[in-house]
Amino acid sequence: MKLISKVLCIGIVVFLMAATVSYATAEVSTDSRTDHGSSTGPRIYNGSKEVYDERSANQEIKARPDKPGKPPVGPQPNPFVNKWAVVIGISDYRGTQNDLQYCDDDARDMYNYLFAKGYPAGNIKLLLDSEANASAIMSAIDWLNSWENGSSEVVFFYSGHGSWYNGYNDGDTEYRDEAIVSADLYMILDGQLRQRFSTFESRKISFIFDSCFSGGMDDLVGAWTGATITGRVVVAACGEKQYSYDGTSTQQNGVFTYFYMEGLNAKNTVEGAFAYAAPLAHDFVATQYHAHMDPQMYDQYLLGYWTF
Repeated sequence: MKLISKVLCIGIVVFLMAATVSYATAEVSTDSRTDHGSSTGPRIYNGSKEVYDERSANQEIKARPDKPGKPPVGPQPNPFVNKWAVVIGISDYRGTQNDLQYCDDDARDMYNYLFAKGYPAGNIKLLLDSEANASAIMSAIDWLNSWENGSSEVVFFYSGHGSWYNGYNDGDTEYRDEAIVSADLYMILDGQLRQRFSTFESRKISFIFDSCFSGGMDDLVGAWTGATITGRVVVAACGEKQYSYDGTSTQQNGVFTYFYMEGLNAKNTVEGAFAYAAPLAHDFVATQYHAHMDPQMYDQYLLGYWTF
């Protein structure tokens, strides 16, 4: 079914490419960085701990009246370039208590890096701030799934709040689960992400998390399930019981993302970027914030270096 859908979509894309203008200048501008009014430092989440329940969300959507369909807006997916990404950055959370400083900038920088590396603009789903509600994040992963195949290069990048939850049955043996936090303040657990990516065919997936407790995202390579998932590498800003940190006004990034992007620009591999960034990020947090932040990498990509 996935193959049939892709064939149909290829025809549609060819038509759209012939009938519409080119989106050659799809790079995201970083000239004007937004100040969200929060201080730099640890990205501590003080919101409610409510796990995203997709069943309830689907019922709410079904209860809404249908709206007429709208034509696609912006760059469309290019199936002839088999590179796909979801890039998420949330600085502006619902309310004001949980706003961060540079997470949206982290996402813009990653988007621009991928675009420069040949990812078509239409093959990158960029969700910033309020766009990254829980339903939109899950839908973006489904969008990835609809296009990827066994030879795809796939990236999932998240910068924002991280949290944890005890005792939720998300399909593994872990009592304490780590989570990312959507803009509408729902927790999406590590096991929920693992389940969402469980039907992906790609043997080349890179996950990057710049969020508190993100060292616990090893579920995405099969930890706590008894079955290792190969073809993937997970990079995390910190250990599973540590905070990640916003950087300074000079960096205008999360601390880890700042050094990781420097590493990517120099090395162009996940492993090389991590080897460059991990000690620098650790030392910067120790010096600047007098705290411990130990970046983690879980590498199950077995075909050499994960190269962009």
